Amino acid sequence: MGKVVEKIKARRAKKKDITITQQNLEESREEILTKGKKFKYPFQYAKHKIVLSAIAIAIVAVASFVGVGWYQLYKAQNTGEVMYRFTKVLGLPVAEIDGHKVLYSDYLMLYRSSIASIERQQGKLDDSNDEVKALKLFYKRQALNNAEMYSYVLSELEARDLTVSASEIDEVIDEHKSIDGEKRSDEAFEGIVRDNFGLSMQEYRRLVMLSLAKRKLSIEIDEDAKKAAEAVEEALRVNKNDFVKVSEALKDNDLVSYESAGDAVEVSNLDSGRAAVAMKLEKKGDVSERFVSKNGDGYYYVRLVTKDDKRVSYETISVRFLKVDKEVQRLRDEGKILEKIEVEIGSGDDGAVIAPTQGQESPESEESK
Repeated sequence: MGKVVEKIKARRAKKKDITITQQNLEESREEILTKGKKFKYPFQYAKHKIVLSAIAIAIVAVASFVGVGWYQLYKAQNTGEVMYRFTKVLGLPVAEIDGHKVLYSDYLMLYRSSIASIERQQGKLDDSNDEVKALKLFYKRQALNNAEMYSYVLSELEARDLTVSASEIDEVIDEHKSIDGEKRSDEAFEGIVRDNFGLSMQEYRRLVMLSLAKRKLSIEIDEDAKKAAEAVEEALRVNKNDFVKVSEALKDNDLVSYESAGDAVEVSNLDSGRAAVAMKLEKKGDVSERFVSKNGDGYYYVRLVTKDDKRVSYETISVRFLKVDKEVQRLRDEGKILEKIEVEIGSGDDGAVIAPTQGQESPESEESK
């Protein structure tokens, strides 16, 4: 009997040991995992710190880059190639006109093309020369004024659901390629644009588009020019196409100008399309219909004086477009043009930029050729 009791106690003790062993197993597993974390988490913490450090460095680098870029553009007014590309990529503003952004890249494109044209004729400009500094300041002011004007033009065209098409740009560029009666290849023309104005063809197309945009808006909104043109046409009828008498009759109209006939020129002459129109007239004394100049500065009438197979001479009566410029000046007077850079230079009573004292004039815009 005693042996039986001992066996029963032994079995119970064995079960108890098994239970204890299972509990210990769970406890041991947790203990092992806990100890393992001591080896695992230090590496996680280090990796986390590396990521945070990398992010912090990147933020500082970007902030430094932006800060340097901002200083170079808006304080130092760097006009170099790198900053120009920078403004094109980011679409940064140089000013606002009536709430519309004026692109810094347009301003730099206009300024750089003017300077490139001058340097091609005169050589590299010496920045230490006071006259050169005044010259560059003049062209900066002119470029900024034009960039603001073009921004106004584009916003007004958009409001009227008007655009300049790619085909219109192509037509103008094809005309430019045919100067002097010779059709240049694409490669040759790209070289001319690059050498003379420091522009790529994409930039040149932009320049042509802006010129066409102003031309199109002027035709759309300049009622004063339309009325002046109608007055010219009436005076031509009354005075039997005598341009001198017409100019006398309209001498009090500031929009109307007369230009006497000069020497005969070739049809490809850079005269905003007047020679080409005059060449189509049949006989001396014939007068053209009203047409808009190639550079978009107004309406023109030409009267044939002489012509042969290659050359033509003509008189001109022109009616200037001024509405766009007057609207931009109105916005300037009302404080609706906010410039982000300072380009101070003297101007006349009408807001026009005064040319440098050495008499350097603005180069003729390529889009008028």
